[in-house]
Amino acid sequence: MNHYSLQDFGGRFLTTGSIAVGDKTYPGVSAYVEWFIPEAHRDVSVTFVHGGGGQGSEFLRTPDNRPGWVHAFLAAGYPVYLLDRPGHGRSFWNDSVLGASVAAPDYDLLYPRFVEPAKHALWEGAASHCRWPEDPCCGDRFMASQGAMGITLEAAQRHVEAIAGELFELTGSTVILSHSAGGPCGWALAALGGEMVEAIIAIEPLGYPGQEHMLGRFDNGLVAAPFAGDANPYERPVLVVTGEATWMREANAIAFEFLRAQGHGAEHIRLEERGITGNGHMMMSETNSDKIAGLLLSWLAELWVATEN
Repeated sequence: MNHYSLQDFGGRFLTTGSIAVGDKTYPGVSAYVEWFIPEAHRDVSVTFVHGGGGQGSEFLRTPDNRPGWVHAFLAAGYPVYLLDRPGHGRSFWNDSVLGASVAAPDYDLLYPRFVEPAKHALWEGAASHCRWPEDPCCGDRFMASQGAMGITLEAAQRHVEAIAGELFELTGSTVILSHSAGGPCGWALAALGGEMVEAIIAIEPLGYPGQEHMLGRFDNGLVAAPFAGDANPYERPVLVVTGEATWMREANAIAFEFLRAQGHGAEHIRLEERGITGNGHMMMSETNSDKIAGLLLSWLAELWVATEN
């Protein structure tokens, strides 16, 4: 158990004002951010950016009711910000503002990829998956967390870019920790945040240059569309993390080669090479999540030492 004392905690909606649609007026693109500030905290925060149809709560508690990654980072002294991207979690999806969304995911769609990869063996290496919690309720809890998402990669990018300014006013200097489809959002945020983004930890980020995805094509490096910000999102320390039993291994390797070619010292950790085995795409929810959190914190600690020297 990680022990720490909080100086502050809370949350609020990030807004972009109202928008008129026909004869109706709605909130514009909005998001929800929750924060936890430990006593005697570091000057650099960590901002968690969830993937796909998920939400920030995925990092707060595991499906089998263990403390999530948030608690490990708080115990290490980092202020933590949990973003529910526009239309996700506590930020509801309004088609009139955000555009159309994909159909709600069902068990047949998500279980083979997230909960039962070894059973369905849809890709090479899936048989190695063994870290999903055994309690059947854990799969139900995961499914309950999954909701709407946009029908294009560009829409997701534009939505998060819209709330970036207000987000960075809260987070200050920060490390972006993104997951899956939150990966492109992390790069887009960094292009707007510039020097405020100290580093990026990309957990199995979606996309690589030229990839054809069901929601669009990656036509601008690791994102679909031109960045709204002027900063180079890759011009900072970047860590890509990939599990042993995920379908993302080849795609992450290609993305890493792109990052390495940028010349800013990107690193790719394949968990099994660090003795952390059996993980799938939702590694923050799996039974060895604490070990992975420890690995991420060690990488940051080494980064700060290198920066100081």
